[in-house]
Amino acid sequence: MPPKRGREAAEAEDETVQLRRHKGAFEEAMNELVCPITWSLPVDPVMAEDGKVYERSAIEEWLKQQGKSPVTNMAMGTRLLPALQVKNMIRTMVASGALTGDKVDAWKLKLKEEEEVVEMLLKAEAGEGWAMWILGLWYELGKKGLAEDKAKAFEWYEKSHEAGDATGACYLGLCYLDGDGVPKCLARANTLMSQAAERGSKYACFRLGGAYAKGLWGFPKDEKMARRFYSTVASATNDDCTAANKEEAATWLRVHPA
Repeated sequence: MPPKRGREAAEAEDETVQLRRHKGAFEEAMNELVCPITWSLPVDPVMAEDGKVYERSAIEEWLKQQGKSPVTNMAMGTRLLPALQVKNMIRTMVASGALTGDKVDAWKLKLKEEEEVVEMLLKAEAGEGWAMWILGLWYELGKKGLAEDKAKAFEWYEKSHEAGDATGACYLGLCYLDGDGVPKCLARANTLMSQAAERGSKYACFRLGGAYAKGLWGFPKDEKMARRFYSTVASATNDDCTAANKEEAATWLRVHPA
């Protein structure tokens, strides 16, 4: 009979070997689940006509440009099927701790962002104007996994404005001012910014104050009007302004007393 310590060492070595095998098997499994385009675990996996699993948004964009398989390089149609079994497998393996590492961390973040977008959509569909503005902002900046899309941002800002949201009206005005998602129109921009200020948007008051202070957007340079709007930044009810903007308004008022 081998000594007890020797037996324990052999068992420990055996366990280490088994763990390495399991780890290798899990890594192989993860590599099979990774999207061949993004090289990340898909949150919305679909099976394409080449039999491979992809992140839906990645393969849809690819097929718009290429019309062939990213893996085989052969011509391929656009039919995609939801890969629910793969989706459930990834969730189960991540939840159990079987899959770990940077790819899993990125998948968790992407899943969280997708859930945040769904939650915000539900609030927007329930008529919450501020949620519509946030969706517009996410599309404008390409945040939360959404592709940057100025036209969609404009649509959400417009809905937010129509729902009576002050910040939504302000950002819709900025779209007309800069020509983002809509042709430029200073008259429309000025009207919307004024409506946003009336509704209590601090940021709209700040931008209008700057427009009168510097003679922008077709407004004449007018210290009295600039003072009026910059003064309103402090008292406006909708706090959608940065600390830097507030300080800029306060500094201008100190330099230009009534």
